[in-house]
Amino acid sequence: MSSCGNNESLDKLKELQGGLDAKLAAGTGQLDSLKADMNSMKDQAKSFLPEIPEVTSFQAELAKLSAIADDPIAFLKAKTDLESKFKDSVPDLDSVLGKLGVGEFPPTVPTIADICAAAPNVEIDASGVAKEQPEPPKVADVVPPPPVPKEVYVPDTEEINKNLLNHAYSNCKDLWAIRAGGLFFRKKLNQMYYDLTWPEAWIHMFAAGGSDADSLKRFPYTIADLRARQVALKAKHKNSDSEAWNFQEEGQEIERVYNILKA
Repeated sequence: MSSCGNNESLDKLKELQGGLDAKLAAGTGQLDSLKADMNSMKDQAKSFLPEIPEVTSFQAELAKLSAIADDPIAFLKAKTDLESKFKDSVPDLDSVLGKLGVGEFPPTVPTIADICAAAPNVEIDASGVAKEQPEPPKVADVVPPPPVPKEVYVPDTEEINKNLLNHAYSNCKDLWAIRAGGLFFRKKLNQMYYDLTWPEAWIHMFAAGGSDADSLKRFPYTIADLRARQVALKAKHKNSDSEAWNFQEEGQEIERVYNILKA
């Protein structure tokens, strides 16, 4: 006997199991009775299965309706039944039926994708309560292309050094212009000192690279000619500031500026 709080079906299974043990011990004479008890246990076990709630799906009913294409009476009955069930939960019911081609006989046969796209996913449970269910996530029809491998950046050291030298040279020209601009009160003389200074930067760069300006013919004059012009200029136009001016050291400033930019 089942007491309060116990499971009556479980108690019945235990009782049947006890009878099975006794009949198994009795041998083959009890086979028919044993089979009957096994069937009874099977029925009791089914009682443990949860009841699946009954729901009526609007989309499923539409699929059934579209399949009735050869019986106008059955179609009309099914359509009337569908309208009575969902007229309150699907406000645009007539529009949905017309869009899917099941508003009148003979119906068309829309695909499941058409039904899912045009009809809301409304379900009515066993108690008659209608509720619109969330749509399942959509799977992309087209497989996206594989990601494009990221291009590996390989720095061009030669190009970087070239850019650095150009920047260094540009900065040095501004530096020389400022310094030479304070040598004399005559702009023309300052320009002459400047013009005989910047070639020294190229001479220094070529020498650092293992070459020389004379072989590369960077200027329309030789290094010796440049140095002679520098000496002549300082002898003809000089003061305390110009006496301290060192053309070659000024040109070598490009190395210092280059190292600063590189850092």
